[in-house]
Amino acid sequence: MLLYYIIVVCLAVALVLIAKGRKFIAATVITFFVLQLAGAGYACCRGYEVTQWVFFKFDALGLTYTTLMAFMGLLTAWRSVKYLNCESVRHYKIYFCSLILLGASLIGVYISSNIAVTWIFLEATTLATAGLTYHRRTARALEATWKYIFVSSVGIAVAYLGVLLLAAASPDTLSYEGLKAVVASAEVNEIYLKLAFLFILVGYSTKLEIFPLFTVGIDANHSAPTPASAFISSSLVGGGFVALFRVYQVAMESPVANWVSNLLMLVGIFSLLASAVYMGRTSNYKRLLAYSTVENSGITMLGLALGGVGVYAALIHSLAHFVIKGVVYLQMSVVGRLYDSYKVGRIVGYVGVDRVGAVVIMLCAVAMVAAPPSLLFLSEYLIFSEVISTPRWWLIIPIVVPLLACAYWTLTKLLMILFGASKRNFVIAKRKPTLFSLILVLIMLGLFSLTIVYFDEFDKLLFLIRNA
Repeated sequence: MLLYYIIVVCLAVALVLIAKGRKFIAATVITFFVLQLAGAGYACCRGYEVTQWVFFKFDALGLTYTTLMAFMGLLTAWRSVKYLNCESVRHYKIYFCSLILLGASLIGVYISSNIAVTWIFLEATTLATAGLTYHRRTARALEATWKYIFVSSVGIAVAYLGVLLLAAASPDTLSYEGLKAVVASAEVNEIYLKLAFLFILVGYSTKLEIFPLFTVGIDANHSAPTPASAFISSSLVGGGFVALFRVYQVAMESPVANWVSNLLMLVGIFSLLASAVYMGRTSNYKRLLAYSTVENSGITMLGLALGGVGVYAALIHSLAHFVIKGVVYLQMSVVGRLYDSYKVGRIVGYVGVDRVGAVVIMLCAVAMVAAPPSLLFLSEYLIFSEVISTPRWWLIIPIVVPLLACAYWTLTKLLMILFGASKRNFVIAKRKPTLFSLILVLIMLGLFSLTIVYFDEFDKLLFLIRNA
């Protein structure tokens, strides 16, 4: 199956490069993501735990994120076709080639069963994301692109040091299953393990957008076209989570498990504090949503740090955030086109301009502040309950205070889009993609239904992912 996928990727890139018209490019990219979604569905039907080419394994964790990524890629490609309709054909080609290559690289991250192979594909996502970030060719885009390449490469290099330390502790294998068996041994040097997990966490923070190297992700999301920001904030951040979660599973089998949990707790709290400060200061909606990603990634770190029920909460939070952030960015691309701006205070009265789109923004606002029936409410409730039940119950204070600040800034600024008033009419466009917004509404309602009903199949899926 992987051989067929590589052929499809190469064929899609080749067709985009030789194409002469936008319609053919758009049809090629949309077909690519449709095939990717169909392939993910086929892999799920074949069953989990299927290994191919030694280094890849179709487990529940990888297939779940692969399916979500293919679906989000399809929506991103659909929206990008209209969003970039004024671009030159050359820039059109570069954008969609970068999008295809980013999706292909993320497949490798999701299904890799070897930590070195995961590292290779994460490095590949840096170059693909840089192509999306520099799309506008402005001075700000150039600065953000070079910053992303440099800091991400440094971060990935730091992560490679962690991989080398694990290789020194486990010279015979770098597969995740093999590492679990090796690190459980009492003969492994704990200093090596601590440094390895620290370096990997710091390196992967560029992709997961957590403290300390989260700033490059903020700039990339701000500079990239908004549909691309939807894919970066959902699929790429999801890739960072999958990569770190597999390392976390190894760490929990080692004698330094408690140390790793404390480290994740610190990273989670600092991520929340940073997002709370910057969300209040920003006057740009794309940056606001990017800092919201830092907040939610920090919450997933808290869940992993707590262990037990907290791990399930982290998985729920990561999956829900994947969908919510993709949807809100895609709808924000519609808003940005209507107002030709993403500045806070300039986008007002959206309810009277696009009612279906306003419903999407309202549903996303409810979901992002973790109000019922958002799945984020369920995950945060589980995390808070777990924190209170431990001897470190006092940690609830540095967790809840920045969370409340983030919720306040998110809600007030998003509601300003809907109900804000101004003496000027800033709307410059009249065409609204009503069908596209309606699909986004249905996606959000489907996500809310999981909280209300909490289907048994979803619970079984979480169990399979937890034990992948």
